[in-house]
Amino acid sequence: MSVVILGGNECMERRYKDLCKENNCTAKVFTKPSGNLRSKIGNPDLMVFFTNTMSHKMLNVAVSEA
Repeated sequence: MSVVILGGNECMERRYKDLCKENNCTAKVFTKPSGNLRSKIGNPDLMVFFTNTMSHKMLNVAVSEA
């Protein structure tokens, strides 16, 4: 199972990846907006949004991909 996590805190990024690994999932974590996010997201089984800590632009791209 593949998981994409958008938003959240940078200091928790390692914890997010470890939690996914414990549950036999592969994880991509994007805490900051990065260039060409559409192609980096791919086709995950699950997307998690921490909307309080993400930019509006990043949220709009993620919602349009979902």
